[in-house]
Amino acid sequence: MLQEFVDRVCSELQIEPIPKPNEHKIISFNLNKNVQLKLKELNPGVSMQAVISQCPERKREELFLLLMRANFLGQGTAGARIGLDRDEKFLTLSLGLPYEMNYQSFKENLEDFVNYLVYWRDQIAKFEQEETLI
Repeated sequence: MLQEFVDRVCSELQIEPIPKPNEHKIISFNLNKNVQLKLKELNPGVSMQAVISQCPERKREELFLLLMRANFLGQGTAGARIGLDRDEKFLTLSLGLPYEMNYQSFKENLEDFVNYLVYWRDQIAKFEQEETLI
């Protein structure tokens, strides 16, 4: 299912080459030069993950409080979760959709996920520059 959806999205967006799953069944999907997603088929459903940015060294606690509020009940992330990678160097955005879906639902969820990814990249960049978020 997931590979069919990725093939169709790539065809619609004229993305080549069409990505294929690696040995861990993860599809690394480059939407453009700035957005790389990792997609994995669940049974049923799909999970999505992407790196938002490097985790800032300064004022981490303030940023983490803001991100925890965004994560609370998925209010600032449309149900996705902001977290850290294993090495605590990068902030990540993750979304699990553990249910059967059609292509239209997949595409809408992918679009929402990318929109929140871009939004949080912008907000964290502002935080790093101004040290406060809007």
